[in-house]
Amino acid sequence: MGLSTVLKAKTREVKSGNQAGRLRAEGFLPAVFYGPGLDAALSIRLDYKEFKAAFMTSEGNRSLYTLEIEGHDPQPVLLKDYQVDSLSRKVVHADFYKVDPAKPVTVKAPVILRGKPAGVEKGGQLQQGAREVSVTALPGQAPAEVVVDVSALGLGQSLHFSQVTLGEGYALTFSADLPVATVVAPKGLKTEGEVAEVKAAPAAKKGKK
Repeated sequence: MGLSTVLKAKTREVKSGNQAGRLRAEGFLPAVFYGPGLDAALSIRLDYKEFKAAFMTSEGNRSLYTLEIEGHDPQPVLLKDYQVDSLSRKVVHADFYKVDPAKPVTVKAPVILRGKPAGVEKGGQLQQGAREVSVTALPGQAPAEVVVDVSALGLGQSLHFSQVTLGEGYALTFSADLPVATVVAPKGLKTEGEVAEVKAAPAAKKGKK
């Protein structure tokens, strides 16, 4: 769960000039913390290497964390937004939003495919559709990932999100029923549907006689 990942921070004074640039040069990430119950947004700084490690390798959806600001109580937060430098691709600023542990939030989680599809055993190729999906859950129950079993997929068959059996504590949030995975049949290889039609044809002829 994302909240198990702790980010440590310190407050910072916002001064004129390129203070943010100097902080980045010193190895820090400028950020802001805000949300319900706070009189005003709080400007903070995080160690960039620690943030990067949590953002890139921590379990969870890389959206929910426990933020420990020096001199303040730990807070459950949502990484609401972040800016990336177009050249270096480094995160240069982050916005953390205070969340209520008792209220659901919507975050994105990676989609992980499990199992070898039956159609792949017959020569088909597995193609993944959406690689992440929005989920709604209490902050402490947001899934690290959405695991989908694709072992039953045959040649030419697709699995959509509406057909996925979910774990407990969360629900998918999507505007369209997108395909999660498809087993594509190579040229010349009949799909499951085509094989069924071929088998049904003789039976239909017998019925006419």
